Amino acid sequence: MPKRKKLRVKGIVQGVGFRPFVYRLARSLRLKGFVRNTTNGVEIEVEGSAAGIDRFIESMLDSKPPAARIDKIRIDTAPNKAYREFSIKESTTSTGFTQISPDIATCNDCLKEMNDPHDRRYKFPFINCTNCGPRYSIIIKTPYDRARTSMHEFKMCVDCEKEFQEISDRRFHAQPDCCLVCGPTYSLHTISGEKVETDKPILRTVESLKRGDIVAIKGVGGFHIACDALNRDAVTRLRRLKHRPTKPFAIMANKHDLHRITYINADEKKVIESPIAPIMLLRKRGKTICEEVAPNNPYLGVMIPYAPIHHLLLAEMPYLVMTSANIQDEPIVKNAEEVERKLSRLVSLYLDHNRNIENRCDDSVGYHLNNRGFSIIRRSRGYVPIPIDLPIAVKPTLAVGPYLKNTFTLANSEEAYVSPHIGDLDNLETLQFYDEMVTKYKRWFGIDPQLIIHDLHPDYLSTKIAQTMPGQKIGIQHHIAHFVSCLGENATLTNTIGIIFDGTGYGLDGKIWGGEFFIGSITDQKRVAHLQYLPLPGGESSIRKPYRIAIAYAHKLLHEDMHLTTDSETKIIKTMIDENRNLVYTSSIGRLFDCISAMLHVTREITYEAEAAINLEYIAAHGVTTHYPYRIHESEPMTVEIEDTLAAIVKDTRSGISNKRISAKFHNTLAVLSLDVAKRLRQRYGIKRVCFSGGVFQNRYLLNLMIRYFLADGFEVSTHRRLPNNDGCISYGQTIAGNTKEISGRNK
Repeated sequence: MPKRKKLRVKGIVQGVGFRPFVYRLARSLRLKGFVRNTTNGVEIEVEGSAAGIDRFIESMLDSKPPAARIDKIRIDTAPNKAYREFSIKESTTSTGFTQISPDIATCNDCLKEMNDPHDRRYKFPFINCTNCGPRYSIIIKTPYDRARTSMHEFKMCVDCEKEFQEISDRRFHAQPDCCLVCGPTYSLHTISGEKVETDKPILRTVESLKRGDIVAIKGVGGFHIACDALNRDAVTRLRRLKHRPTKPFAIMANKHDLHRITYINADEKKVIESPIAPIMLLRKRGKTICEEVAPNNPYLGVMIPYAPIHHLLLAEMPYLVMTSANIQDEPIVKNAEEVERKLSRLVSLYLDHNRNIENRCDDSVGYHLNNRGFSIIRRSRGYVPIPIDLPIAVKPTLAVGPYLKNTFTLANSEEAYVSPHIGDLDNLETLQFYDEMVTKYKRWFGIDPQLIIHDLHPDYLSTKIAQTMPGQKIGIQHHIAHFVSCLGENATLTNTIGIIFDGTGYGLDGKIWGGEFFIGSITDQKRVAHLQYLPLPGGESSIRKPYRIAIAYAHKLLHEDMHLTTDSETKIIKTMIDENRNLVYTSSIGRLFDCISAMLHVTREITYEAEAAINLEYIAAHGVTTHYPYRIHESEPMTVEIEDTLAAIVKDTRSGISNKRISAKFHNTLAVLSLDVAKRLRQRYGIKRVCFSGGVFQNRYLLNLMIRYFLADGFEVSTHRRLPNNDGCISYGQTIAGNTKEISGRNK
């Protein structure tokens, strides 16, 4: 007796070849029925044998197209309808919306065609199909079809139209489908906008790069600034022009060349070759890439070609610096006008194309964390705007995020749409980008927020933005948002110990927090321990000049002189401490890293965020098991006191102990004291689960160390999985914490 099932599938299931996949699968199993898009996802009805339907569902989940993602599937039994065949029906419209696919790296099938001299898309720099190509970056409005993307300007030729309409074709309903006859084109220009007369603009670009020129190249989500990664003079010149003396540049290399320049394992290879194709931080190997790309750094930030143009460029030269095309702290540029206006000092030429980038999007960045998968540092291309599940149902909400590494989150029900990396909210261009994306997210996902959730810091621009918006305003403390974001990602509803190590966050007592221990859940949090408060002379100026922190901490705790600057500046700092004048007090672990880095003469002043801490991590010796002493003041909130730690570090420096060993012992100390505090909390509160969040945990040496220590002591450990440890996770945590606060406040 035939059976009939009705399936409702939600996720990334439109614009990724899902309907033709379902069609072919059903036909192969001799099932009848239909598949169609709806504004809520994909609707499927299948009729046939029970075994055939079971195989259909199993295969749909296991063998879906590479760009598809199934988040939810509802299966209902229904009376038979005696369908005569399986078909693809016209889409339906109703209330709701369909998720938007992220941009997807070029698939192997398209690469084979692009490299085949007999194929009609040979060397075509916009080749794509339902399994790959631009999505998020070209969409104007939903639902997703060609007329609502920046491809609407390009009318398909007869051959492309035939592919587009043929159900069995790989390009069936591939909205960006095009070819050399009907698609976009590249052109090369001088920085003044004059077109370079050539019928081979890509090869002319390669010739310029080989000569040592710096060129802007338009890709999927914006422009890159490119130069030859083997050319020391070109890279040094780019550093000087970009005012970026030491911060590493990302490079692009073909996947078959990765083993020549990095040590890459199977897990890392799987991530970097995935449809997301992020920048991966991989350990350097050999001296092929010039040291100026990532000076004094054991890692290279590497990505493989993910757009057809990249494959064409990398076929001609093996390694390119490919850094985001922007001026410091501004969004990536996306069109010729912005290139000519903003990059005139940096590049001599730019390679442009005539398909609009509707939604700019930086490259995603991360590294592989031992036994825990890909750890994201910057979540953008390849991820956005895929939603992240929420552990509770929420009201229509806009969480405006933090000041640094800003993202916002728009949420409703159990889905949170976290924006791409916006950046630091300290200039007009970034603010305009922020406003643009908030407006688009509201329109795309049909969410009119009732709750506006912000950081407690009154001077954050994001907080001020929130105050201008309609809706109920709720403030959430920065580190509580970190804590709740990690709980939410892991769907943890039980009480947990939260260890939040960060650089800066406005505390509930008006001081600057950053070395915090909480207990609680997504609904209630209590600060139960922290690093002792220590003075930052001059506040922000000390963050840029870590030697000031070292002088201040040494004088405050040890009455020692750190000879790190002029006698007059040292005297001024000591006077500020003695008179308690012009000081900001902080419990920040980030600032403690800065202090130790300066004490060891590793980094006196920083040229980019967290540089001192990063340099201290990179010199840490492996195999060191000892640690420095510390004290814990038991009354709650417990205080971790580090006078003994600093005294021992000063003693080691004077005894000639190497900086590598001191750094390792310092890292060990943080892991040991964290475990010590957590064990006391476990005994006091009976909690054995712990989670880690905060920018300090981008330090893979420390994070791996702490995971190992805590697991060995019987703790259950949660870490971020789909969001960064840094402030990129804040808006997601604000969403959850703000809604639980609103509910508890309403119920009182």
